[in-house]
Amino acid sequence: MFAFAAAPLAQDQPLERRFFAGATSEFRIQLKVTSRVEGQETVTIGSNAYVKPFAREASATISWTAHIRVVSFSADSASIEEALDGFEAQSPSPPPVPGAPSSTDEADTTRLEQALQNSLAKWETVRTLSYRESRAGEVTGVAADGAPDLGEQAPRVLTAWMLRALRPSAALPERPLRLDDRWQEPRSVTLPNWSATTGSESGQWFAAGDSRTSARLDVVQQIDGTVASGPEKPPEGDAAARFHGESLSTVSLDDGRLLSATRSATREITWTLRPVSGLAEPPRFGSRLTVEIQIENCDETPCTDRHSALRHGATGAN
Repeated sequence: MFAFAAAPLAQDQPLERRFFAGATSEFRIQLKVTSRVEGQETVTIGSNAYVKPFAREASATISWTAHIRVVSFSADSASIEEALDGFEAQSPSPPPVPGAPSSTDEADTTRLEQALQNSLAKWETVRTLSYRESRAGEVTGVAADGAPDLGEQAPRVLTAWMLRALRPSAALPERPLRLDDRWQEPRSVTLPNWSATTGSESGQWFAAGDSRTSARLDVVQQIDGTVASGPEKPPEGDAAARFHGESLSTVSLDDGRLLSATRSATREITWTLRPVSGLAEPPRFGSRLTVEIQIENCDETPCTDRHSALRHGATGAN
């Protein structure tokens, strides 16, 4: 068994990954997807018209086991195989009883939820992914089937984020490991269909439960811009675009490997239409797609046991 030569860890050095050829690990991963649309609709009562706000939201959840193996490594990165199995989707809400009255809002919400369930069901396939992970924990070369297709319009910023965030690894900053020292840096961003984009990334190291063997890394990424073209640009008025992603990872101070993580990201488009006579403010509509990810290492508690406990707990909660 071979490994990268390990530099002594000190507070004034960046943390780096160490790889061992043939090393294996297992993780249980859960993905929750939430879609929300909100806006205003006109309601006519008698001869008067009123504006009524509406909001429709639906969610779908899937979990699986990721089996990680270090195939080989070079001076600066390793070849990784990630086998996915043990898929389980959360049961959708029961369909309406035939003949029972239902509102338009309920019907729209049901369609929204079914669309999410269908997207995750299409991705629920045993597969093996191959990619590279650098000593800084950066993952590259993940194929498109490394994340579910949620029907995101270009730019697919949320999909690109998921391709990395669903991997059981953590991108380590090229900065000294100093607890509670926060940093923020601007990022240059050029994306199709979005203009006037600005980006930033901030982060901070925190002490973990056992600060002698692990630490927590919080990284926040944000992009703001204007929809300049494409299907999300309204025929009139303006559309603002926003992406916000956050990852809180617990990593080993020995080799930089991921121990657990909680991650989330949101892609949001807000349309502001032209003023309408009789309304105090221009009509506004919003579309928001959010993903939440939980990653737990199963090396001490087998994923099969953890999976069974979670399933029974969810059943008992119902």
